[in-house]
Amino acid sequence: MKTAETINTVCSDLGITKADLAKKMGMLPSSLYRKIARESMTFEELQKCLDVLGVVIEFNLQYPDGNVRSSQFNYEMLLERMDLLETELEVTRKAVEFQKKSLRDLRTELNSAIGYAELGGRHESKAEQYLKKISSVLTNMEVTIAYALGEELDDETIADEPGNIEILAGKRVLLVDDNELNREILKEILVDCGLTVEEASNGSEAVADVQDKEPSYYHFILMDIEMPVMDGYEAAMKIRKLPNRIRANIPIIALTANAIPENRERAAVVGMDDFLVKPVNSTRLLRSMAKFK
Repeated sequence: MKTAETINTVCSDLGITKADLAKKMGMLPSSLYRKIARESMTFEELQKCLDVLGVVIEFNLQYPDGNVRSSQFNYEMLLERMDLLETELEVTRKAVEFQKKSLRDLRTELNSAIGYAELGGRHESKAEQYLKKISSVLTNMEVTIAYALGEELDDETIADEPGNIEILAGKRVLLVDDNELNREILKEILVDCGLTVEEASNGSEAVADVQDKEPSYYHFILMDIEMPVMDGYEAAMKIRKLPNRIRANIPIIALTANAIPENRERAAVVGMDDFLVKPVNSTRLLRSMAKFK
């Protein structure tokens, strides 16, 4: 039984509407409807759903009334369905942990390669070896992530130059990332292509910057996902809800090292326009930005 079907059945048998379930979970009903329909609930949301429904079952067992089927048989069926939901939740958790570990391993390999490459000077020959290793790691990451997501890589190779990036010259970018080194690397790439870059270290700063500037001040926002104070998801939602439609519709490109399908889906749900994997390939980044101009 699918997770969505399980939730719908349990809600029906308990006599609780999905709107009430959403409120108890601290979500907007429309958001929960969409996530249930798309099978895109995160591990944390599924756990919260399970907790809420468990409380409802316990309450009805103690205080059954005429509005809820109270026979022991029906409650046993409900508990069996809850067990099924919990099993699906555990499978989802293990899949997420496996994919996160794979990405962390790849990132560790890449960071090691960069460390040797940055030695430079008398280590030039060794640095050259590791520069080649960086290219290999990037290629492996692209292939691994595309395979995990069931996607096909573009026909262009990573070394290809992005087309039509001249239209990006003079555009202003808000670069949001809590890692200073990540910002420095991306800023250098973007400035070399003629863009103006401003920085923010978390989602709260990004929202404030967008609100404080003129509506058409920023042409793009590059938004990291995992940040302190306010993450990229919440920041994107707040920007999309701004009353000025020019501010609210600034193209937002998500940047993350955790390219699991749930994160990609969640980025789309909160209104992000594209989703790129870190370490970001400059060709793909510029190509993505050019799509919106």
